[in-house]
Amino acid sequence: MRMPSPRLWIPPAAAGAAGVAVLAVLTATGAVEWVAAVQLLVLWGLALAVGLLLLVVRRVSRNVDRLGRRLEHYHKSAASEGGIAQRLESMNRMLRLVRDNDVPSLHADARKLGARLVEEQRGRFDRLTAHVTDQGRRDYQQQVAERELRDFVDPDRFMPALRGWAASPDVLCLLVEKIRERRPGLVVECGSGASSVWLGHALRRVGEGRLVALEHDERYAELSRDLVAAHGLADLVEVRYAPLRPWPPARDDAQAADERERQPWYDLDAIADLTGIDLLFVDGPPGGTAPLARYPAGPVLLPRCSPRAVVLLDDTIRKAEQETSDRWLADHPEFERVTVATEKGTHILTRK
Repeated sequence: MRMPSPRLWIPPAAAGAAGVAVLAVLTATGAVEWVAAVQLLVLWGLALAVGLLLLVVRRVSRNVDRLGRRLEHYHKSAASEGGIAQRLESMNRMLRLVRDNDVPSLHADARKLGARLVEEQRGRFDRLTAHVTDQGRRDYQQQVAERELRDFVDPDRFMPALRGWAASPDVLCLLVEKIRERRPGLVVECGSGASSVWLGHALRRVGEGRLVALEHDERYAELSRDLVAAHGLADLVEVRYAPLRPWPPARDDAQAADERERQPWYDLDAIADLTGIDLLFVDGPPGGTAPLARYPAGPVLLPRCSPRAVVLLDDTIRKAEQETSDRWLADHPEFERVTVATEKGTHILTRK
């Protein structure tokens, strides 16, 4: 039995190339969006693959029939030889079984496989389409938020990039709006970097207030100071190097806190003089430093907030930050919380 001829691949290949060319023309002219074009291309490829599989099965079936006819011919020519005839008859029966049972089963399996592949790929590309649509919506929302920030701040130089490790534009819009409305005297930020520059420009815009940013990484603290200075904000923004220390601190060996309750947080010496905080933005330390890395900001800094203070906790799409916020409210029932659906999730706490 011969293997399928290489020429069997020519029609599917030509059809595939034609499909690609048609979709390319439709996409280039704007008749079809690129996501839909990719879906159609994959489904077209799957259809060709299934069709090619069916052609191969048909070719195998024809070869099996051809082999059966040859065996019948050999059977007739060797009828005088009983032993050979019996063996040929046995082979012929086996061949008929293959032809009557296995080949139709192979046809059915090929159809089922093709249908399953098409359905799986349709589901995957539906999810891809939803993801691309959601991501495009998020990107557009962040672009709008950054444009609003720029319109208010009106910077005279290039501003540092947002998103990623830095705060997203939408949460900075919330902070800048609080600065515009409340004109805070003291803003404290747990973390530093691009957000420190944007908030510094907002304070410059309203004409009052200062920002103290806590940074646990010494090298990054230096870079943040340089960035602040480059934007002419050194008189408004102070980046304090506050290395991580065990919290709560042990007063002595006899009164040491349970080791299971201690965790790293900013050196308390760095916040010793901070009182009357009007706006607190908790965006650090990084989540990997402790299971509830940002929880100490509650017991340490909430008592230092003014009666009109606003507290923003970023990254509340993460369970650790959600638990942190819950514990803050349990420890400080005088605060109430509002959840805002920003890109990374934000909780806003104010006194009742």
